[in-house]
Amino acid sequence: MMANWIIRGVIGVVALVLVLTLAVAGWAGWRFAGSQPRVDGEVRVEGITAPATIVRDQYGVAHIFGDTDADVYFALGYSHATDRFFQMDLYRRTAQGRLSELFGERALRADIRARTYGFPEASRHALANLSDEARLAIEAYVSGVNARLEEGNHPPEYMLLRTRPEPWTLADSASVVIVLADDLAAGEGEDRERARASLALDASLLDQFLTGFPDWAPTTLKDEDITAAFGEITRETLPPAGTQPDNEPGSNAWVVSADRTETGAPLLANDPHLGLSAPSIWYFTRLNLSFGPVIGASLPGTPFITLGRNAHGAWGYTNTGFKVIDLVERDAATTRTNTRVESIRISGRSEPFELTVRETEEGPVLDPQYFDLTGYDGEALVVRRSTVSDPRNRVADATLAIMRSTGWSDFVEAGRGWTAPMQNMHYAGVDGTIGYTTAGLLPIRDEAGNWTGFVPFEELPRVVNPAGGSIASGNNLPAGAAYPYPLPGRYAVHRAVRIEDMLAERRRHSMEGFATMQMDVTSALAEAILPALLAAQPESELGLEALARLEGWDASLDADEPEGLILSAWLRVLTDAIWSDELGDMARYFRGPRPVFVQDVLTGDASSWCDNITTSPVETCPVVAGLALDTAMAELAAANGSDLSAWRWGDHAQGYFAHPMDSLPLIGDMFSVRVPVGGDGTTVNVANFSYAGEGFDIVHAASLRAIYDLSDLNNSRFIHGPGQSGHPLSPHYSDLAELWSRGEYIQIRDDWTPEAAPDGARQLTLRPN
Repeated sequence: MMANWIIRGVIGVVALVLVLTLAVAGWAGWRFAGSQPRVDGEVRVEGITAPATIVRDQYGVAHIFGDTDADVYFALGYSHATDRFFQMDLYRRTAQGRLSELFGERALRADIRARTYGFPEASRHALANLSDEARLAIEAYVSGVNARLEEGNHPPEYMLLRTRPEPWTLADSASVVIVLADDLAAGEGEDRERARASLALDASLLDQFLTGFPDWAPTTLKDEDITAAFGEITRETLPPAGTQPDNEPGSNAWVVSADRTETGAPLLANDPHLGLSAPSIWYFTRLNLSFGPVIGASLPGTPFITLGRNAHGAWGYTNTGFKVIDLVERDAATTRTNTRVESIRISGRSEPFELTVRETEEGPVLDPQYFDLTGYDGEALVVRRSTVSDPRNRVADATLAIMRSTGWSDFVEAGRGWTAPMQNMHYAGVDGTIGYTTAGLLPIRDEAGNWTGFVPFEELPRVVNPAGGSIASGNNLPAGAAYPYPLPGRYAVHRAVRIEDMLAERRRHSMEGFATMQMDVTSALAEAILPALLAAQPESELGLEALARLEGWDASLDADEPEGLILSAWLRVLTDAIWSDELGDMARYFRGPRPVFVQDVLTGDASSWCDNITTSPVETCPVVAGLALDTAMAELAAANGSDLSAWRWGDHAQGYFAHPMDSLPLIGDMFSVRVPVGGDGTTVNVANFSYAGEGFDIVHAASLRAIYDLSDLNNSRFIHGPGQSGHPLSPHYSDLAELWSRGEYIQIRDDWTPEAAPDGARQLTLRPN
């Protein structure tokens, strides 16, 4: 009898929990549904001079029409606020060090970082440097954002946070650019790595572990083109560049000339790699401006097209990897400092947190109370020197000038005044020109590492119409010894190897061929190390079975096959075995793939790293690789069963578009977006997962893909994931994710008007109040 009462009680509790769960989910769904924005009909607004029209096509891409450029920018601001305002709010709060106002003390460290680095001051400098034209564009955009906010019906995240959004300002738009620039700027991580590794490794081992850019790896610009462009420039002897080649996360871009395509006009491909997020960092749009249409990826919070095309040409970027941030030690007794106090408001606390920041002429001092300075002298000041903080920032004007450019010369000149982030800028024009340029502040250092100036704008790496008819970047070293300045930094290798191999496979290329290249999942690293891996000596049955499966493998990490899972799990265990003994306590900082170093260990001169120095026997690479394979297979079998043929890389390699609310109970799934992918960090279709975790969630991949057809720019193709809208109940929240996963594309054409909009389009007209 008692058992029956217990069972009934349990059932009653379960039923009650179920009812409460359904009630909460239903309430949230009702409130969320009611917060969906209006995307058709007419709206009266303050701030425009004449009606402006936002036509969203079947994928939610906003095509914007207006009588004046100011009205177009206004409508873009209105559109961004409609679809992405919570994202915009997070961007500005990240840059301004104000996340704690929303998320409490758990965000305090991020706010301390932003305030210490001086992001708010950098934003003020950028704002002060605006030209009249750029300022008017941003002012119109800001008015559009605020017109939308004044209507209410705010994004559902504010309901969950029990707050309301603040109005948008010009300074907010400047902040968005600053935080992205810092995220892409290289140097700080490399300095930290060297400081930490130096605690455990002698000079010889350190040189091997932090190996330089290999002689066999391709540079983006070829020596013959550099010599032709810079042969007359001579400079006094400068210290050699320190390069690290293990920066696999990055981006791809390549462009080929007219005589190397089937259409007889250039083709350009670009896929910048960034952290995956829901919504996407990018917002596709078409701006119909007085100087012609501009189409591509805008950055919510700003009124300009960052990556895209106009009627005259197309452009795509990858990160240069140039070292533009230094962490330097300075004598605490002799270095002059000033202090400033930052007040940080924290949700749930009545009093703000007061942060005292010390600053030198070179930059802010990092407080060891808030920054991990392992490896640095505890008695010294650690100062952060960065071009992102340079007060000459005119990136907004440069971006607007690129949108206005009518050819190669205009495109290059537009970069004058660009400070950071430094980008590999690939260009293709309808006139048949192809080219590569960089823009930004590239420091020149003396023997002591002090900055003595910057490379003149006219002498930054730049090539037009190269002899080989192609330019390709996979974040590899942009130029070799023929370039007259050192290029210290951190660069990738294996994606560039694969891109150049595929470009060389055929003389003439097509749009379809470029699409296939962007989705390529063959690893140049796997091709290089596979013979060494096949010499491994596993002892387990599963290890031997896995090794047999890799024999004859083509090094392609297909989502529908098991080899990608086997290799990825194996390398995660093997890399830890290779260097954890040498690094000791510092090994926790180096949980990552380090593909060039791994290749050196398995196929080059660094094989001594396979020996475990904590044991008396001398282990060889085949022995260590075999043991690592046994461990990896046991872990995989525990989770997936022992039938290797049933394993699928794509079941584990899931593109994870992260949202701040996706881990909430009951309603988190509403924000969650996951799709299967192939590849890894070394493949052209890049798919980076964390070596520090247990799973294989892909957190860093192609944030967008674009292919530009200069014979017919309306034939160009675009995709990003997961969708255009940031509202979880919108049909455009995740409708692009599957297309992105499968390597499909959409078109964003400029050959129609609101009166002849394509099927499935929804039209919203903004009318002056």
